[in-house]
Amino acid sequence: MKVLVLVTLGLVALAAARPSDIIDFEEDHMEHEQEGIPGTAVEGEYSWVAPDGNEYVIKYVADRFGYRVVEDNVLPEFRDAKADGEMAEDDDDDDDDAEFRADEDEEDDD
Repeated sequence: MKVLVLVTLGLVALAAARPSDIIDFEEDHMEHEQEGIPGTAVEGEYSWVAPDGNEYVIKYVADRFGYRVVEDNVLPEFRDAKADGEMAEDDDDDDDDAEFRADEDEEDDD
């Protein structure tokens, strides 16, 4: 009898700890799915079809570190952006600075 109670409690604990569907919503042109443990950590994705016919998808994680987009096709990628968020060095910056300074000098002369 004790073994049966322990096995039953173990199965209940396993089922409670398993990530579960929190949101599973689907309409004609949009859907949202989310799994995890509410209030602790979840991951999910949502998508929609824009009026231009393109489908956009965002995959995310929300946990103790906050909400983070891990994959998407919504935001454009910038060729000058580095992974750390800094802009890549550009050799043309010196030319742009010189043009800017020349424009300022002309304004000062007036």
